[in-house]
Amino acid sequence: MFGGLLLASAWVMVAYSELCKPDAQNAFKVRLSIKTALGGKAYTWDANEEYLFKAMVAFAMRRYSGQETTQISNVLLCNVTDRVSFWFVVMDSSTNVTTVPRSHVEAAIRTSRNRINSAFLLTDDTLQFLKIPPTLAPPAERSVAVWLIVFGVILCIIVAGLIFLIILGVQQRKRRNKKPEETENLEEKCEATLTIENGIPCDSLDFKAGQINGVYVAANDERFTPL
Repeated sequence: MFGGLLLASAWVMVAYSELCKPDAQNAFKVRLSIKTALGGKAYTWDANEEYLFKAMVAFAMRRYSGQETTQISNVLLCNVTDRVSFWFVVMDSSTNVTTVPRSHVEAAIRTSRNRINSAFLLTDDTLQFLKIPPTLAPPAERSVAVWLIVFGVILCIIVAGLIFLIILGVQQRKRRNKKPEETENLEEKCEATLTIENGIPCDSLDFKAGQINGVYVAANDERFTPL
């Protein structure tokens, strides 16, 4: 009985080693750059970190499939190096002798990529799933279309230009109407203002009647001619 259990266990280990090895079917390679990402705060990759990685992969598989069939024991790691790189496969929980198809594992990893990165304080550049491209964040949806924003800006510029031209035209019209009024007011002021020329008020001279300046008349009068 005991010998049979040992034999079965050995057979399972051999089968697992064949399933999880470099370039095996449905196997993925992972490379971590912990020191590059965290510097002096870098942590050591050990059995606990491996357990966390298996748990995150099992979580990703459960989340993707919507079923709670994948267990931590279904995730196998192999060829772990000191520079923190390894291979992993996900065992099919229904058979335990075959692996989950590559496309399913890849889709599950891409779906939960941010959660996996956060668990290890890394990014897509420092936690690399080789041959699984990083999941790009979906572009932010704009609440207003770009063309509508551009149209609104152009419309505002046109309206502002029309308002400026209207205001400028009104000001120019006021200036034109103001010039004749100023000219008339100036003429009225000149007529009303008394200016003194040669000691005689201008308004006392009737230019139309041709009056003669009395000063010059007195000078030509013989009565005032000196002897």
